[in-house]
Amino acid sequence: MSGANTVNWVRLEALSKRYPNGVEAVKELSLTVKQGEVFGLVGPNGAGKSTLLKLMAGLLRPERGRVWVGEDDVTGNPQAAARWIGLMPDPLGVYTDVSCREYLQFFARVHRLEGQRLAKQMDQAVELLGLAPWMESEVESLSAGWQRRLALGRMLLLDVPLLLLDEPAAGLDVRARAELLSIVRRLTSIGRTVVISSHILPELEELADRFGIMDEGRWVEIAEGKTFFERAEIRSVLGGHQWRALCADPAAAKRALEAGGFRVVEVPNGVEFTATNEEAASRGLAAVLQAGGHVRDFRQMSSGLADVVLGILHEGEAQ
Repeated sequence: MSGANTVNWVRLEALSKRYPNGVEAVKELSLTVKQGEVFGLVGPNGAGKSTLLKLMAGLLRPERGRVWVGEDDVTGNPQAAARWIGLMPDPLGVYTDVSCREYLQFFARVHRLEGQRLAKQMDQAVELLGLAPWMESEVESLSAGWQRRLALGRMLLLDVPLLLLDEPAAGLDVRARAELLSIVRRLTSIGRTVVISSHILPELEELADRFGIMDEGRWVEIAEGKTFFERAEIRSVLGGHQWRALCADPAAAKRALEAGGFRVVEVPNGVEFTATNEEAASRGLAAVLQAGGHVRDFRQMSSGLADVVLGILHEGEAQ
């Protein structure tokens, strides 16, 4: 893979982007992603995720900050960024009235690929994505899942080390999502670096090595002084375990738990809170019993990325 020996990471330095309508979509964001890492970008609609990916790809120029890939400054320079970065946007913007072969050949010509290099990289992309049976078919005849594979194929033609995927599994059924994400895993196994934005959190949890939560253009702190977290930290809910108590007065139970220093969210007919061990969980239960009256059920929950993200965003809204 070209560039694999020289590009170790992408580095964002205090990026800020304001649109002409006055919306500041990205605010002083910094990030370093290592070679071969999958970084999961999480956040609600309008958080600034797509803008951040376009800034990384050089398609937008920030008001402040820089984008580095290895030792190259690609800030606001799509031609320089194209040497290293492939962006799969949402929506895809695929051309539908051409064959899959013509579609890939068009993008190859745009990037001045020809001869043996084109043939080699076309064969590799087609094999990896399983596109061979569809190469002479018109794009419009493909399902949404195969169109997304094709869009990914135009990036693989370039043999770039860094892939930016904006909602790559949006609109796909369960099987198509699993197949597409399996392809992304194979790409990382051969050294590609991936930054992926997705609302499908269970799949993203399985795929990404590390995560960052965006909201209103900024990184959301998940703990004091801590912005990013790894997959292994999810199951312990970032230093604790999640417990659910179904009780008579959830609002009172929430107030009591917060007064005791617990991180807590109110759920239908009860509360969920984080405790570092069983002794702490017992203290939490005692607080719920005292404030919330009768407890119908109390159990430790199986935590996932969605639980962590929703809990952190809910906590931020409450502050």
